[in-house]
Amino acid sequence: MKTTTFTIGIIIALAVGGGIGYSSGKNINNNSAQTKELQDSIAMMKEQSASIQTMATMMKTGGSMMQEMGMELKNDGAVSKGKDMEMMGEKYMKENIKASESSGTMKNMMSK
Repeated sequence: MKTTTFTIGIIIALAVGGGIGYSSGKNINNNSAQTKELQDSIAMMKEQSASIQTMATMMKTGGSMMQEMGMELKNDGAVSKGKDMEMMGEKYMKENIKASESSGTMKNMMSK
């Protein structure tokens, strides 16, 4: 009877220990997958930020050139559209900087 109780105790201990080990191993794999997803998201945000910055710079430059051409050709509509384009480029630059700052904060929060 004591041997049977002892054997059952060992089986239960092994089952509990195996379950705990399995759960721990599974959590480690999930954390590494989450870390990979976080790194991929950060890389994607950096690429998008660089693209937005390039677009905003092109808009500012294009708007400035359009204003110059409009002044040379005495075309008030072109000057006005050039100013609008330049202002939109500046707006995108400011929004991109603000988004980059907030994504840095988000990255810090997510990595903790």
